[in-house]
Amino acid sequence: MGNETWKLDLLSKICWPLKLNASWSAIMHKTSGSYPGQSNITFLPMIDLNPSDESCIYTTLHFVCKEAKKNKCTPILTFDQPLYWKAMTILQNEPTTSSLKCLVLKLGGFHAEMSFIRSIGYLMSGSGLMNIFETVYASTAVSHMLSGKAIARAVRGHFLLDTALTALILSDIYGIPVPKIDVSSEENEDEDCTQTYDNSKVQIHDTCYTEEFSNATDLLHLFLKGDVTLTDIDQSNALNIIRDKIEEFRQSRTKHRTAKLWFQYMDMICILRDFIKAERTGNWHLHLESLKAMLPYFTASGHNLYAKSAWIYLNQMGMSQGKNAEVAALFERGYHVIRRTDQYWAGISSDLAIEQALMRSIKTTGGLTRGRGMSQL
Repeated sequence: MGNETWKLDLLSKICWPLKLNASWSAIMHKTSGSYPGQSNITFLPMIDLNPSDESCIYTTLHFVCKEAKKNKCTPILTFDQPLYWKAMTILQNEPTTSSLKCLVLKLGGFHAEMSFIRSIGYLMSGSGLMNIFETVYASTAVSHMLSGKAIARAVRGHFLLDTALTALILSDIYGIPVPKIDVSSEENEDEDCTQTYDNSKVQIHDTCYTEEFSNATDLLHLFLKGDVTLTDIDQSNALNIIRDKIEEFRQSRTKHRTAKLWFQYMDMICILRDFIKAERTGNWHLHLESLKAMLPYFTASGHNLYAKSAWIYLNQMGMSQGKNAEVAALFERGYHVIRRTDQYWAGISSDLAIEQALMRSIKTTGGLTRGRGMSQL
């Protein structure tokens, strides 16, 4: 089960030039599927040691294995890359009879996403990406976005730019008028920019649109209203035609280096979108596929530690299907993510759940002494 909702991804990008103001997240919220339900988050005792110290990691591994043995289940631990590498080294050096050999280590998806966003910022440095973002965000915010620190803002910015690039491609293919902005810096200091496009030229069923484009927009309207299902969209051939025309457009411009650069950028954003989708829906196979697609970009951007850790993680998860079929079956059912609410589109990475649940409850201006400990959860 891979990316079965790619047509919804395409719909979310082609709807903007047609003034169908439905974001990708809003469209994906309409999807449904099987999922294990809301997760139960329980805080374990804290170890008063440096988290990066190998003694702390070794103690954590033994404690989790001991608790898992009491509950007769397989212990699964999630670490970010530096701790994952140390924990993996500890397990490799353990004898075959060690109780730690039953552990299943996972690489934190949230931190992997942050590293991939940093890779995008590094590979696109000098391309004008920063200047484009600075038309929407402040310059200081843009530097944090490209470094992967302001991850939520970075995802919104990258998706916005990817949608704009798709709109330019569709404008060239189908002759769709794209909204234009006139910037006047000296004459109108109070008004930085004014919209000058004519709304009457942007109609969903305009005669300049081909039949497949009209059918695609109709499908999106009906899907948002709940009149059609994802199966109906999959059976439609309109989006296949649009995808093929976009691919023909890209192939016709492969000799242009600037075009190839931005096409590569769109491919990276597609990988990012697939990874986020895998975490939100609990799609295990898409999680592995999208993480595997990140490997060349980790290497190209100099993120060698993440490239090595992700490669080992993918190999370990591939071998777990034969060694530990029970855990593999749980992951395929969506248990590799955590859901704080009982919704299909609500999965989050386990390392992100720590930030949203435990760390948020204890991070205050005065620290733990302000009386906002775990007892208030």
